[in-house]
Amino acid sequence: MNLVSIIVPNYNHAPFLQERLDSIFNQSYQNFEVILLDDASTDNSLEILNVYASKPQVTHYIINETNSGSTFKQWDKGIKLAKGELVWIAETDDYCENNFLEEMLEFYNKNNDISLLFCQSFRMNVNGKVTGTWLSHTDVFKSDIFENDFIMDGNLFIEKFLIHKNVIPNVSGVLIKRKALNKITPLRFYPFMKYNADWFYYIQIICNSKVGFLGKNLNYFRYHESSVIAKAGSESGWDRIFEMELKGRQQMLDFIGSCRPGNFKAIKKQAKVGDDELIYLTSKGYINRGGFIKGLGIVWNKPKIFRKIFPYIIQKKYKRIWYFYNYIRRYN
Repeated sequence: MNLVSIIVPNYNHAPFLQERLDSIFNQSYQNFEVILLDDASTDNSLEILNVYASKPQVTHYIINETNSGSTFKQWDKGIKLAKGELVWIAETDDYCENNFLEEMLEFYNKNNDISLLFCQSFRMNVNGKVTGTWLSHTDVFKSDIFENDFIMDGNLFIEKFLIHKNVIPNVSGVLIKRKALNKITPLRFYPFMKYNADWFYYIQIICNSKVGFLGKNLNYFRYHESSVIAKAGSESGWDRIFEMELKGRQQMLDFIGSCRPGNFKAIKKQAKVGDDELIYLTSKGYINRGGFIKGLGIVWNKPKIFRKIFPYIIQKKYKRIWYFYNYIRRYN
């Protein structure tokens, strides 16, 4: 039986912690170890963690004296301690079906040449109400591939999907082969990857390997004001997030190039499509905040994007001229 190392990195998630931990310890598949990590929580998380720390499956319980500043640093700590064939990073504001591991391992054992396996996730709010699924996250690709199980060459998956956006929205719905993780540890961490380093790690793991997907909704991904996604926007502003993502995407492309996949030219071509869209959104974000010069400067040497954004600048800064221009166009 496959031993699974379950890393549970917590920080101030006391309201969700019991539900998370119960969904782990009540799994129908029981061959696992649990690594409990707390990043100097200031709520009553430790009271809850202390109750579970004595369970026999818990091999490590580590409480940081000071906050590390990044959940990804906690991931790295847990991976170094893991002994299992597979690693599951179970974020403490999410939870899962009690047969999550059973279903995932049934798929993995039939296809154990994959390095990463992920499943579809429910979307839920802070109160635990399910508001849909994360299938909508991949609607942009106009494909039903994420409605069904599949195995795909990792390089092709990067070209078709992962170079465009992080189509693996939640690490809590992912199992990763530990050998694949060991190849990329210690995890690289850059300031511009403060919110999306997981995207980079997924690319590192599946490049020149295989990825698997289980179409069942086995994971519950909670979206709330203290989640990483929400904090990203509120702390930095979405325009700055886009700018950070551009730097991250270049780092990803550099790594992919070092792996020399056979379809690297195709990946680069697809990456440019995504980069251009992000540059446009970044420019538009600055313009919306009144940073017209900054927004214009980003696209100044990119004629195609400049032509796309220029009418928007006129519309925002010179509304009367814009209305007059449209009036003339309409009646002449």
